[in-house]
Amino acid sequence: MSRSKLFTCLSQPNFIYVKNSLTNINSFPFLENVKLTCPQVRKYASKSKKRKKEKIMPSTALPLADTLNILKAYEITYPDRTLELHVKTKLEKGNSPIRGSVSLPKPISKKVAWLVFARGKKAEEAKAAGAHTVGAEELIAEIAEGNFNVGKFDKCLSTPELYPSLTKIARILGPKMLMPMVKRGTVTNDIIDTIKRMDDKLGFNSDKLGWIHTGIGKISWTSEEIQGNIQAILKEINELGKGQDIKRSNKKADFIEKIAINPNMGESIHLLDFKDLLDSPSVTTK
Repeated sequence: MSRSKLFTCLSQPNFIYVKNSLTNINSFPFLENVKLTCPQVRKYASKSKKRKKEKIMPSTALPLADTLNILKAYEITYPDRTLELHVKTKLEKGNSPIRGSVSLPKPISKKVAWLVFARGKKAEEAKAAGAHTVGAEELIAEIAEGNFNVGKFDKCLSTPELYPSLTKIARILGPKMLMPMVKRGTVTNDIIDTIKRMDDKLGFNSDKLGWIHTGIGKISWTSEEIQGNIQAILKEINELGKGQDIKRSNKKADFIEKIAINPNMGESIHLLDFKDLLDSPSVTTK
């Protein structure tokens, strides 16, 4: 049915199209007891909208303080389990996935495996700074031929000299979030300082549904330490969201729709007060 015919049916609820002609529904004897009215359509749409609204924030959502108390009590025998943060961002047509990194007030201790593309003196500096693998053209050739596994690395750096050669393996590094980029600061000649600075940074990216999943700390950490890390991540995500849509730049928390926390082997709890976390001063930890 064409759009014009559909609007005609909606404006005249007692008529339907039969063989491309508008026919009064009352002319069909078997439909004497059937009533089709526009209010019924509006009522269904209203219920559907209400269901979607409830879906955004579950009724079981709790403030952060209560959430952490419950999780700490539930996981009392597993204090070393990691707490995970799940952030639902607003999807906008034409916007690219959210990708970024943030320095946490209390870093999550993890040995970062670095892959560095450099030669000569810069290669020696990378090895001295703790890079796991350092190479130049020969390493690029191995990756392109599929003889070198890049999946075991967490971060990647390149000198500006070798950066143009990485286009040969961009399709391999890109999906694993390892492709060096100038705007991320991973194409640089300052290898030592960059590795030291980014070792404490937590990287994150959104999936195709707009969710960002990342660790935020351990169950055994204090509530202040966990809250500080959550605030740092949320504020960074919100800033990245503002950069994607200038119309939303003066609105607070519009880009983040909901967030949830859970132990890495437990059920999640949605946070009721995440907007307050964005507005309140960041918690600092020593």
